[in-house]
Amino acid sequence: MPKSQFYPHVKEMMGKDFAELLREIAPFVEPRADIIKTNRRLDITIDAAGASAEDMSINQKNRTLIIEGKIRPQPPEEEQELIASERFYGPFKREIFIPEEYDLHRIHAELKSGILTVTIPFRTYEKGEEQ
Repeated sequence: MPKSQFYPHVKEMMGKDFAELLREIAPFVEPRADIIKTNRRLDITIDAAGASAEDMSINQKNRTLIIEGKIRPQPPEEEQELIASERFYGPFKREIFIPEEYDLHRIHAELKSGILTVTIPFRTYEKGEEQ
C-alpha cells in the first residue's frame, strides 16, 4: 500500500487504543525539525505549534543546542464541551549537536506561526586565531 494511502487508515487499522497510547508517549517524542546548511549559516526549524515564546528556552552545553518548551491547552470557554483531544500538550525537549564551525555566541531565534527558526552563523576567525 503506498504511503499516501496508508496514513488515513492507521487509526482504523490500529484502533482507538493505539491512538491513545501515542498521546501518552508524546511527551517523550522530540518535536520534528529540519536542519539546513547554507554557505553562511545553519538554519534549524522546529514544529512548535501552540507554544508561546515565553514558554520556550534555548540553551547550549558542550556544543549541543537544547531547545525546551511547553504547549499549554486552551481552556474551554463557558458552555463548550470537548469532544475529542488529539493535539499534544505538555513539555517538549530537542537536543541538536552543533559542529565546531558554527558560532554559538551569535544565535538568532524567532517563533512565528508555530515554527521556531534558529539561525547559527559560521564562525569568523580573527588573524592569528586558530581555525
